[in-house]
Amino acid sequence: MSKKNRRPQPRPTRPAGPLEPAPGRATEPGAIGPGQIETLIGLIATGALDAHLPQLTVAIRQRQHHLTAGHTIQALAAFTPGDRVRLNHQIRPLYLHGATGTVTGWAGQSVVVQLDVPTGRFTTGEIRCPSLGLEPIRPE
Repeated sequence: MSKKNRRPQPRPTRPAGPLEPAPGRATEPGAIGPGQIETLIGLIATGALDAHLPQLTVAIRQRQHHLTAGHTIQALAAFTPGDRVRLNHQIRPLYLHGATGTVTGWAGQSVVVQLDVPTGRFTTGEIRCPSLGLEPIRPE
C-alpha cells in the first residue's frame, strides 16, 4: 500500500454559523444549552473552527485563570490564624500530603502553616502553601 493511500481522508465540515438556543428552553444571556455545546465541540473536532483555535485557546485559558483566582481568594478568606489544617494532594513535595498544622498567617496569596511535626527540608516546620492545598480540620 502506498503512503498516499494510508493517509486519513479529510472529513467533511459543516459551515460555522451562530449557535441557536435549544428549542423550548429559556436560557440566561450568554448561556448555551447541552445541544449547543455538542455542536461547538463537533465544530472544533471536525476542523470547522481551525482558523479560530488560537482565539478560543486564549479565551479558555483566561477563563480558567479567572476561575482559579476566584477559588483561591475564597479559600484564602476561609482561613484565619489558629485554624487547624491538613495538607491535601495538591501540595508538593509529595511527602507533605496529609501533614497537619496550624495557620499562623499569610504571605501574599499563600497561607503560612506551622506543621505539627517538622518534615523533610522544612526543619523549622513553617511552610507557605496555596490556600487550595489546605483542608480545614473541624473540631469534633
